[in-house]
Amino acid sequence: MSAIVSLLRVMMLRDADAITLEAGRIPSLRRRGNVEALAMPALEPAQIDEFAQPLLGARSLDEGPLMVAFTDEDGAIYPVTIERGATGLKVTARRGGKKVVAAPVVRPAVAAATAFAPVLKIVAATADDDVAPRIAAARDARAARERLALLLAPPIAIAVARRASDVFLSTGQRPRLRIDGRLACLDELAIDDVELTAIVRELAGSDVGANIDLSLDVNEARVRVNAFDHMSGVAIAARLINERVPSLAELGLPPELASIVELRDGLVLVCGPTGSGKSTTLASLIDLLDQRRAAHVITLEDPIEYRFQRRRGLIHQRELGTHIPSFAAGLRAALREAPDVILLGELRDRDTIAAALTAAETGHLVLATLHAPNAIGAIDRMIDAFPEGQQRQIRTQLAGALRTVVTQFLLPKKDGGRVPALEVVPVIAAVANLIRKGDLHMLPTAIQAGRDAGMIPLERSLAKLLDAGAVSRDAVKRIAADQDLLAALAGKLR
Repeated sequence: MSAIVSLLRVMMLRDADAITLEAGRIPSLRRRGNVEALAMPALEPAQIDEFAQPLLGARSLDEGPLMVAFTDEDGAIYPVTIERGATGLKVTARRGGKKVVAAPVVRPAVAAATAFAPVLKIVAATADDDVAPRIAAARDARAARERLALLLAPPIAIAVARRASDVFLSTGQRPRLRIDGRLACLDELAIDDVELTAIVRELAGSDVGANIDLSLDVNEARVRVNAFDHMSGVAIAARLINERVPSLAELGLPPELASIVELRDGLVLVCGPTGSGKSTTLASLIDLLDQRRAAHVITLEDPIEYRFQRRRGLIHQRELGTHIPSFAAGLRAALREAPDVILLGELRDRDTIAAALTAAETGHLVLATLHAPNAIGAIDRMIDAFPEGQQRQIRTQLAGALRTVVTQFLLPKKDGGRVPALEVVPVIAAVANLIRKGDLHMLPTAIQAGRDAGMIPLERSLAKLLDAGAVSRDAVKRIAADQDLLAALAGKLR
């Protein structure tokens, strides 16, 4: 086994991402996307077996690859995948990290003298009796995340190859992918239900029934994970995130949206159902803004998804539960951090909506997502979050602060993939007046008549997709709210 451990250390010394060890073959490193064979003889099957068998234990590879963690004598942890190769066992190990160990109790004065040690910072801020549990919790959470990355590695690799958007793991069932909006079962892959349950329980800690949100790097893919309990056990939904922020054109979004990044203040909402690409649209807008002007941008996300490439401005990304306790608290803090633009992951509650309106009214551009089916639903939802006695005031604030409402849906294309359909409502004076008076029932008429003002009714966007032959009639009809308008705009439906 010592020979294998030495190879793992070679991987670390050469700053490689992973090393592949297979019986009868020369070991190879993966560095920055390239595969490099090491200058050494092929490995003997016995060397691989000696390393892999203790990790396998009584478990079998008959149902597919096994993901485990190997810890060497120095406490370094390596995520390892074991599977059957063409010539015998095949082991793929990835870069890991140092094992977290409990630190001795340190008084605040000592912690101040060693301020660069994260564990000691925690000690400095807590009573002595609280230190050990907090260190143990941090250690357990980190270990659970590493084990989760190992568990997700095989289905994520398949998802990347098949261009899936999501991976679902659920106890008692085979993994599933979402491809072009449809679920597909991975019959060829089995997941260890005991390990899945243990990971979710460790992530939740003592918070029974919690929904856990986090982001992970799994091999070369970045994923957003939600873990949750259900009647039959536990489950994980993992959304794949592109490493590079796509442009508006790459997303198939209208070029008119680019005008949003020229706004200097106010509130912009991106609405739509779950999985409609709201977060990606916001990320694309922030990336475009950073290309066009130097601005201080603060993002408040749950969790952090895209990592922005810094260009002209200054971007600070903050994660719920890691850097901020709540969106509302993060927004209030942001107002003291001199931002020009604030990206808000989601308007979830009254406090967050109130803080977003305050930020938009005080000279900041606030971009946020909201689960709503259209502009009317978005405005109604924000107003209805407040008691009746405050709703008149909120209508007035919205009329003054709201700049644009974008609602988007993703439809399956006939030739594979998905394409967006949008409703775009710039809040011009006439729309602001309707919001102020509470006459939202007249908004659809204003949207249809406001083409010169940049209004895009959802039905017009759907009709263009239908006329281009990109989507089916059934897909369009399921989305359209006004079937008569759709029929008038799209000759194919007559």
